[in-house]
Amino acid sequence: MRLSIWIVCLALCVGAIFIFNLFSPHEETNSNRSKSTENQAAELALISPGKPPAKDHSDLNKEIKSDYSFWDDKSLKGLSDILLTARDPDYGLDAENLSMDGFEIMDRLDRLGTMRIRVHDPDAFARFLRDNADDFELQKNIRLKIPTVPERRMLEMEKSFAGTSMDWLGTTQDRWNSGTGIKVAVLDTGIDSNHESLVGLNFSEVALVGEDSISGMGHGTGIASIIAGQTEGFLGLAPASEILSVKVLGKDGEGDSFTIAKGIMLAVDQGADIINLSLGGRSSSVAINNAIQYAKSKDVLLVSAVGNDGLNDVAYPARHQDVIAVSSVDANSRVSTFANFGPEVDLAAPGVGVFTAWENSGFVEFSGTSISAAFVTGALAHELSRSPLQNKKDAIEALYANVDETEKPGKDIWAGRGVINMRRLDQRNTPGIVDAAVVGYYFDPSNLSSSGTIPFQVTVQNQGTAWIQSMNLKVKYKGLEKDFRLGNLSSGETRSETLYFDSGTPGKELSISSELNVFGEADNYPKNNVRKSRLFLP
Repeated sequence: MRLSIWIVCLALCVGAIFIFNLFSPHEETNSNRSKSTENQAAELALISPGKPPAKDHSDLNKEIKSDYSFWDDKSLKGLSDILLTARDPDYGLDAENLSMDGFEIMDRLDRLGTMRIRVHDPDAFARFLRDNADDFELQKNIRLKIPTVPERRMLEMEKSFAGTSMDWLGTTQDRWNSGTGIKVAVLDTGIDSNHESLVGLNFSEVALVGEDSISGMGHGTGIASIIAGQTEGFLGLAPASEILSVKVLGKDGEGDSFTIAKGIMLAVDQGADIINLSLGGRSSSVAINNAIQYAKSKDVLLVSAVGNDGLNDVAYPARHQDVIAVSSVDANSRVSTFANFGPEVDLAAPGVGVFTAWENSGFVEFSGTSISAAFVTGALAHELSRSPLQNKKDAIEALYANVDETEKPGKDIWAGRGVINMRRLDQRNTPGIVDAAVVGYYFDPSNLSSSGTIPFQVTVQNQGTAWIQSMNLKVKYKGLEKDFRLGNLSSGETRSETLYFDSGTPGKELSISSELNVFGEADNYPKNNVRKSRLFLP
């Protein structure tokens, strides 16, 4: 009891100078997106009530706050692993005198001015902080981990990709040289490079945590197989790329912000062009923020998963403004129910039942935004190798400019700019490609709670490179048939038409069939001209 009271008093005395990163409030929300799976020619979608607006995470430093509970741990466990960051990275500490200051340095990142420390004398450490109040930031060594496996109930309404993801993206079989000259760092659980799908991989590895055993490496191995799979039947998006495995997570899939920041620094220093971070947490980290800025200064791209909790709360570091945040879609191109969402989302990619490598020579159907991030990383490695003189900003813009629309027309909080399409990316400079597509239906969640007549939108997109002068869109639903004449659609442009239906009894099924025909020209990819859906309304 005396020890506990002493700790609380210490916290109150020195609390004004203790700065910590708090976890964001855990707010449970229901998805307002339509979710789907395909039964033969039909799409099954579930529409749920609306969500609150997304949080603004543009200024991550606003999340750094005092956290007195950190000092209330009776075992003083919280003091055994904390981060001390000098506001001036050139600030030096005299290691010989640190015992007098009540702590020791376990590890340090001098270029970031960050030290991982253990406190052995809280009273002396409190005096040190008082004497250096303007020189340091103090923060917990925040835990991060691979995204939680999506709940089975969330996957029941999703259509699995199984072994079709590469064909679905429009990749070509002739991509063995894709990724040449590009180095990709995978910060994860480690990679089993002896897996049959990875034999022949241009590979190097560094382990910052754990043992050398392949046990627990399944997650990282799956990520690597999508980026750079080496077999004809299991070919990655950029098989000729060099993969640097940086093991920053233990076999339980968990790690800490200092080690991940150290891994980012190491990857940059070893020449990585892209860093894949299929991991995350609920709270920002000063150490990782600074490592991200270091990577940005060296023109290194970072890609991360938004998380699998189905919350209006994109995981960190994906929500950092200098990291590409990736969500998941199923094989019907619908954003996954389990994917976190918010204004920070940049792109979406396959993430439901994707066939990947795993540990112990295994293969699994991998679901989650982790694998979606790997697709985006692989797509960037592919694009950079195709145009070696292209700068990385242009490569990102090329990816953004050639996505497929989904969900709400325009940039949205679920799929960001849209879903990556490798065929469109590769053929963007090939003239004369005619490709009109029905990309989906959008129901404004604010309208779904009302009774009576409810509007919805059907959206089409010109996914080719040729200007489309005239099209006919035919929509059938509830015994009605609507015809729309559409014209003058440039490459990548979308057009939405609004229709109405009587909501009737809640829970009723709404079946919609849409067909798009181009006049006077043959559509190069007619498969996406037809969309048949069954929607179940709340």
